Amino acid sequence: MQEYTECLYEKINGREIRVNACRSYGDTAKIPEEIEGLPVTELGAYVFSGSRRKEPAGVWSGESQGAGGPGQPEDVPPLLEGERLRAVILPPTVRKAGVYAFYNCRNWESLVCHSSFNDIGAGAFTGCRKMTRLDIFMEEGQSRPGLKDILSELHQEVHVIYRTEKGETRLVFPEYYEDAVENTPARIVSVKVYGSGHFYRYCFDGRQLQFKDYDSQFENLVIMDRPELAVEAACGRLRWPLSLSEEAKKRYLDYLDSHRADAAGWFLKERDGAGLKWLLDTVDFGQEDLAEAIRRASSLQAAEELSFLMDYSHEKFRPKRRKFEL
Repeated sequence: MQEYTECLYEKINGREIRVNACRSYGDTAKIPEEIEGLPVTELGAYVFSGSRRKEPAGVWSGESQGAGGPGQPEDVPPLLEGERLRAVILPPTVRKAGVYAFYNCRNWESLVCHSSFNDIGAGAFTGCRKMTRLDIFMEEGQSRPGLKDILSELHQEVHVIYRTEKGETRLVFPEYYEDAVENTPARIVSVKVYGSGHFYRYCFDGRQLQFKDYDSQFENLVIMDRPELAVEAACGRLRWPLSLSEEAKKRYLDYLDSHRADAAGWFLKERDGAGLKWLLDTVDFGQEDLAEAIRRASSLQAAEELSFLMDYSHEKFRPKRRKFEL
């Protein structure tokens, strides 16, 4: 059955469209750019939440693609809300999300949007702990890009595909959390912040991401987070080196050079054969490093990558033929 998204919508001042609910047989909400020839600019309050306080208003776009014959009720898709939601794809026209738009969408994992998505209502991402994948296109000349606003709502680890007209890169914003400690006699409450993600979310000048500041936080990530995340951060910047300075490039390469097995292990876990080939072209693996990578590939049952590593090792460390003299 083909997946599609229907939108419950209403007009704003006769010029724009607000989507108040969606329904679909699938788990991905793909919001259209236009409805009735008007741009879709807003997601209403509680649009994807299963905890609405009242029924959403509006009319449904299109007709249900049911299989019922004449005189039979239409096969109406269920509401796409709450724990059913897994992914959201927004067009560049959508600028706003109302209050609690994604409230308690506990299985929501990924968001595709443009930097024009910059007006996020209170509590919009509350209860969305699995929302860890962000694919965002940064529009040229956008005075108030929404990346910072989105990241400020997400304390968890977020993996970002950062796209521009000049190219793209991959970014990691680690997790952080706050802990309030009360000094009762002094009537003072102090807040302690844990995790390198706190530092990464300050790598903005206004709302513009500063790559120099982002790359300078790598040492904090190495100290405070797991090696796998540091490998991902280094590989993401090196494979897609948008605005990458020579100093930062050397820092990332030095880390990968001293964590070859971890780097190979991460690509194997991701089943990223192309990335594994890139790593071997970028970092000089010794025989022991390759043996460890082969062992990890075998334990993960990554058959295709295992075959590639064994062929690569045989080719690189081919035993010399013995010469016999009479």
